[in-house]
Amino acid sequence: MLVGMNYTYPEQTFSRRSRTYTRDVNTDDKIKAAIGSAIGTLCPMFYLAKKQKTKNIFKLKYALSDMVILSATSVAGGVAVGMAGENKQAQKNKLKEGLFMFMNASIPAWVVAGALKLSESSRKFNNIQGKIMSMAGGLLVGMYGAASLSNLICDPHDKQPDRKLTLKDCAANIDDAIGVLVLAKFPLASKLHIERLLPAIYAYCGYRAGKSN
Repeated sequence: MLVGMNYTYPEQTFSRRSRTYTRDVNTDDKIKAAIGSAIGTLCPMFYLAKKQKTKNIFKLKYALSDMVILSATSVAGGVAVGMAGENKQAQKNKLKEGLFMFMNASIPAWVVAGALKLSESSRKFNNIQGKIMSMAGGLLVGMYGAASLSNLICDPHDKQPDRKLTLKDCAANIDDAIGVLVLAKFPLASKLHIERLLPAIYAYCGYRAGKSN
């Protein structure tokens, strides 16, 4: 069926004007993405468990570098397995989404960590309110900065529509908020052990990247 500049085939669409390719996400996509993200998440967790000399991977302690590595391997796993059996355009799309997911998970964490250090070095803002303001501001700057940078890398000549932040993307950044609460040693964070949620959030990011088309 021909509609304007768009050619529609069963379960896929290719637009000449925007030069984008999409198709419906099916069960195989979801299964491959889930397996890949799970492998990518668990492998570094077992490594950290060995390094920290603990047999329980759900009682790990995370430094900022550990969080970045875990997010990278989760996304890489989901994308790598998700690319299996796909055509070149679909693989390219998954790589782009994987880059976006990784940068959306890691860059805000670095920005917030930097903002937190500035807050702690200030007499006026070295308190709970100051740290929360630093975290909120850092997350906003980091998220939009990560989106802009990933769009620039994936499409330097601006030939395609930009990948916009969505509510799901913003929700995924809860990992940065959790990570900062842990790094800042907020009493509530240590009591609730909220860092145990980090692997699940990173795995979810890897799953989303791996199943995307």
